[in-house]
Amino acid sequence: MEKLVFMFDGQGAFKPGVGRALCEKYTQAKNVVTKSSDVLGYDLTTYLWGEKANDTSGKTSIAQPAISTLSLAYADVLKDIATTADVSLGHSLGEVTAIVYCGIVSFEDGMRIIQKRGELMEKSGKEGTMTAIIKIDLEKLEKECERVTQEISEPVVVANINAPEQIVISGSQEGIKRIAQFAVENGGRGIPLRVGGAWHSPYLKNTSKEFAQFLDTITFHNSTIKFYSVVEQKFLGDGNTVRESLKQQMLSQVHWVMAIENLKDMGYRAFLEIGPSKILKDLATKIDPNIKTESTGLYTDLAELAKIYRRS
Repeated sequence: MEKLVFMFDGQGAFKPGVGRALCEKYTQAKNVVTKSSDVLGYDLTTYLWGEKANDTSGKTSIAQPAISTLSLAYADVLKDIATTADVSLGHSLGEVTAIVYCGIVSFEDGMRIIQKRGELMEKSGKEGTMTAIIKIDLEKLEKECERVTQEISEPVVVANINAPEQIVISGSQEGIKRIAQFAVENGGRGIPLRVGGAWHSPYLKNTSKEFAQFLDTITFHNSTIKFYSVVEQKFLGDGNTVRESLKQQMLSQVHWVMAIENLKDMGYRAFLEIGPSKILKDLATKIDPNIKTESTGLYTDLAELAKIYRRS
């Protein structure tokens, strides 16, 4: 029997209009969005496909719960048609969504965590930025980040290792500018990202401390579905251990390549992106073209998607 890995989307999956077709077709999805809206204290549909949808990408405090809600809505529909994960993990924000899916926190507490995370990051995120660096060796890039950080006394770090030739750096505006120029001079290029700040960098140190205090008010349970932590690069099942890891998550590097390769080496070959985009599907394919990977965001009929992963 082929074991299935769910990959939960990060904040970058948001686009105005996402989720509307899903909620119109599936009552379960609509119910998840309504349930989330009740916890958040506002009508989420306004920010997904309503009059404020065009502003959502620029509001981390809204975009994060929006994407997590939709991802959990997709997962709920799949559960209804007998498609569930053997293992769950997520990219950045998606790691928190995965924690909810794995039963480590309740849906309501999960949405409160995600809302708080987004609010704190939005408040502190204006000091820096992020840029994707293409076709530059990781070791060479890390050394240049260290050199520039020392030179200008402003942090710039490797934040995300998304694919063998796609690495994201995070840090000060000046530091990012210098690294992007370095990339061009060495046969690569930099692509500025539309984000609210320097995520997964030292700029979030104080924010991370405040987030940790909030997490101590939440009840964490042992996982009911296997949860793979990208922060720790291993399975975590104990609720208190997950809480402590999550306290470091917004500061920690997202080594997506290592996570996918580790799971592949453990024998997992079927990966399904849970969310409205195909970003993680494409990244997984770049990491290993031989694994089976799809995305819920590419299907209007999830029953057709479920057939691909049907257990034999």
